[in-house]
Amino acid sequence: MHSPAAYLRCYPYDPRNMAARREAVRRFANRLGLRPPLIYLDNGCTSADPRPQLDELASSIAAGLHQVLLVPSPWVFSIDDLRARRTMQMLTLAGCRRILCLPRASWCGATPNF
Repeated sequence: MHSPAAYLRCYPYDPRNMAARREAVRRFANRLGLRPPLIYLDNGCTSADPRPQLDELASSIAAGLHQVLLVPSPWVFSIDDLRARRTMQMLTLAGCRRILCLPRASWCGATPNF
C-alpha cells in the first residue's frame, strides 16, 4: 500500500502554526482511514522561492511512493490561483490520484501565512 503524503508551506517561517498544521493533516488522514502521511515541509519559503520539498514530493509521486496528497488548501502551492492549479496538475500528471484539501475547520487555528 502506498503511504499518503502531505505538503505544507508557510511564509514567514512559523514553527507554532506549522505544528498545528502537521497535527491537522495527521487527524484528517486518520479520519479518512489513511496511515499517517509523510510530510513534506517548506517552512519559510514564499511561493516564488525554490521549494526543495515540493520538488522532492513530485519526485516521490513520480516514483510511485504516493498516490494521495493532503494539503490545507491550494494556496499551499501558490497564492496565485493559476500557479496553484498548475502545480496540482503537475502532481496529478506525475501520478497523484487524489489531492485532498483539509476542511477549513480542521486548520483554522493555524492561520495561513503567505
